[in-house]
Amino acid sequence: MYGPRVLSTVTDIDTHKIGTQLPARGARGTVDLDPFINLDLFEVSGPTFAPHPHAGFSAATYMFDDSVARIQNRDSLGDKSLIEPGGLHWTVAASGIVHDEVVEETGRLGHGVQIFVRLPASAEVDDPYGMHFTPQELPSGELAEGVTLRVVAGEAFGMRSPVREAAESHMYDLMLGPGARVEIPVDPEHRGFAMTVRGNGGIATPTTSSEIGPTGLAVFEQGEGVVAIEAGEQGAQFLFGAGRPLLTPAYMYGGFCMSSESRVIDAVDRYHSGAMHGLLTAP
Repeated sequence: MYGPRVLSTVTDIDTHKIGTQLPARGARGTVDLDPFINLDLFEVSGPTFAPHPHAGFSAATYMFDDSVARIQNRDSLGDKSLIEPGGLHWTVAASGIVHDEVVEETGRLGHGVQIFVRLPASAEVDDPYGMHFTPQELPSGELAEGVTLRVVAGEAFGMRSPVREAAESHMYDLMLGPGARVEIPVDPEHRGFAMTVRGNGGIATPTTSSEIGPTGLAVFEQGEGVVAIEAGEQGAQFLFGAGRPLLTPAYMYGGFCMSSESRVIDAVDRYHSGAMHGLLTAP
């Protein structure tokens, strides 16, 4: 049995520069988000990363509705798709992929979030696969006046995302009008976070509450009770995530994250040997 759910961390997240054309706001290992590894809220206007590998986890890119540019995903699985505003590309990297993501048109702003989610040890060396969804394929609804929620992954309020991945994580894009409030049911076995995309507001569990500012990140723990989110006077947008923590070691090296050092070493060897194949660059 669990006691009442509590907030364990409420902090502000700094913006850092990745390359010359990608400012991003993310936790970058400073906050325990298990089963999530990291979140980067980004605004990208040009090429940033060369093709690079991932293995052992899921790497997802979700574009917010206010993005004015699409992002092209290209990977060694053969995908060449455009992530449009409100759309999602979810890559289960597992045993390993090579990919890059570039803004479709240099100079136009792409606004979104990159989400890294751990995989259970039993799935982290499975064959990789990718999933691509348009905004119309991700369920959304108005829960109450001034409260709109899109289910990016998992399920909520009778709506279920088409994303299928072993961690069974939940991710919601939550839009709140001025002063609007919503209570989000969360499985007692799950912990998670709320991250401010714009605006500000408040977050509360049955026994703890806090303000969450324009660059805020709040983490809640396993326990009984809903998580309540309220917007400030100007309204707000939050990214909300929850999942069952793995509570196992995470060994990280570059774009690899696995449950054992030997698996990381094997993934690095496979990448350098060409076993993960290369980025397919044909139009």
